[in-house]
Amino acid sequence: MSRLLRIVPVFFSVIFCLVFLFILRIQPAFAIKYDLIPPSGELTRGQQIQFTINIDSEGTSIATTQIGMTYETTVLEYVSTVPGDAMGTVSVSQLESGKILFSGTNPGGFSGAGTFAYVNFKIIAAASGETQLCVLWAPQTNPTTPPSQPTSAPDAPQPTALPRTGEIKNQIGYLAGGALFGLIGLGGAIYLNRNRYQRVSPKKSHPHKKSSD
Repeated sequence: MSRLLRIVPVFFSVIFCLVFLFILRIQPAFAIKYDLIPPSGELTRGQQIQFTINIDSEGTSIATTQIGMTYETTVLEYVSTVPGDAMGTVSVSQLESGKILFSGTNPGGFSGAGTFAYVNFKIIAAASGETQLCVLWAPQTNPTTPPSQPTSAPDAPQPTALPRTGEIKNQIGYLAGGALFGLIGLGGAIYLNRNRYQRVSPKKSHPHKKSSD
């Protein structure tokens, strides 16, 4: 029974440390913001208008990213898309009527706030009125970061992706902190268990010698 009491705290300490290290290794998700800026003024039939899609990478360097748009087909007719200063190229995929997907690429990486793309439409409404012309929606994909450049000679083959120095330092720091935390927890559990064992251990009785007459 006393041996079981010694093993249980150590077992739970090890499990807690493993869970703690697993949580530290979880990578944060990208947080990119998009804003749709509509044209100003009164709109008339046959007029060509332009919507602006702004992007804010929240400090993350991105090489590729996607954003979707849904527009009212009874009012707007899609014309073209022009890349903004944040992207080198922007390709357009017509998913269905009134629903398109923009895929932006910047091989050198973009970080900060800028313009993702300019989207041009033509007004085809048959009658005047008020309605929501278009909205943005988020696709089920994550943006990618540009690969780091190696410091080798120019004629050396370029790797497809390299870990960034900051990420390596962060991972080493997380692992070292988790290991230190685990050792502290393990030492505390052993110390508490030793004191408990000392308290519950029965005292040994010493038989009295009988004196001979």
